[in-house]
Amino acid sequence: MNNEVKVKLVISDNMRARIGVKVSIIGLVVNLALFVTKIIVGFLSGSIAMVADAVNNLSDFASAIIVLISFKISSRPADRDHPFGHARFEYIASAIVAMFVLVLAFELGKSSIKKIINPTLISVSWFLYGTLILSMLVKTGLYFYYMQQSKKIDSLVIKATAKDSLGDAVVNFCLLLTIFLGNIFGLAIDGYTGILMSIFIMYSGISILRQTADHILGQRPDKNIKQSIKQLILEKPGVYGLHDLIVHDYGVDNYFATAHVEVDAAQDIMASHDILDQIEREVAIQFNINLVLHMDPIDLDNPEQNRWGILVEKLVRSIDSHISVHDFRIQKADQQLQLIFDLKVPDDQFRSNEELRAEIEKSVRKIDPDTKCFITIDRNYATETVDLITGDIQQL
Repeated sequence: MNNEVKVKLVISDNMRARIGVKVSIIGLVVNLALFVTKIIVGFLSGSIAMVADAVNNLSDFASAIIVLISFKISSRPADRDHPFGHARFEYIASAIVAMFVLVLAFELGKSSIKKIINPTLISVSWFLYGTLILSMLVKTGLYFYYMQQSKKIDSLVIKATAKDSLGDAVVNFCLLLTIFLGNIFGLAIDGYTGILMSIFIMYSGISILRQTADHILGQRPDKNIKQSIKQLILEKPGVYGLHDLIVHDYGVDNYFATAHVEVDAAQDIMASHDILDQIEREVAIQFNINLVLHMDPIDLDNPEQNRWGILVEKLVRSIDSHISVHDFRIQKADQQLQLIFDLKVPDDQFRSNEELRAEIEKSVRKIDPDTKCFITIDRNYATETVDLITGDIQQL
């Protein structure tokens, strides 16, 4: 196993707020200046695409205000009504930015259709060209600046704003090319350009909205972070396995996690508890993650249990090699042997839980008709089971 553990760089809430506010103010000033300039040039030239682009900058101005409010709210500490903090508000702000972008695309499309129905040539000047070139350069610069800052503080809302800026730069380039070609050939293609711009902007808005929705609904955590946590836990003496590691996302740098750790049942319970406590502290320091561990004692010196454990593992693997067994134990009640265990089942397993139980129980009864199975099945959230006794690692 790779001994290099990736430690996540933790940025304080105050630093995130300061960077977010600075980025928002820059966006406010730049987009307001571009809006005023473009709206004047658009009305003077009669270009619907230029007017629409000016409205786009006004929308970006409003988005910058939303981003500013977002960082003010998301940086607030946890309170009585919000015990996990307010960091998720940033995801809501990203969704609002995306909605602004979609509304803009819709309105631009309507105006462009009207321009196609009633085409008119626009008045071209060097001031018009200069405004578009300047806007294109400014928006490109903003894109790189926003992306740099979003990576620094891992901000989804700034990343969404960066994509919007890149889209604006592309729109400005298309508009510049359209006006230039239309002027050369005497064609009124301003409206058609507006339609293409609206489609591009709408695609950008949907992309931002989908990414934001994934965070709000919940998605699988970063694989590198999970792998680093697993490696830290499994390297501890006295740990014999790990399963059900779940990471809960409550906003940027605000994560909670739970996991089940297998320890020797014969070991002193206080010693096992100390191991788990140490792991929780180390994860909090290295990854800024609040980890809660559940202790699963396993009987390492029970020959009958070990024999049945190997048999059940082989039965399950014969059904699907990607299904793994954990928390296996046996007990006897009224002279009946009971096998109690959990299964981790991958998302793409087509059999239902009931079908899996029935198939496993049928195979077990062929070995011993009087044996009863009690099976708990985990799906979806489970991603990996690690058993240090057998050396098996199951990726789901």
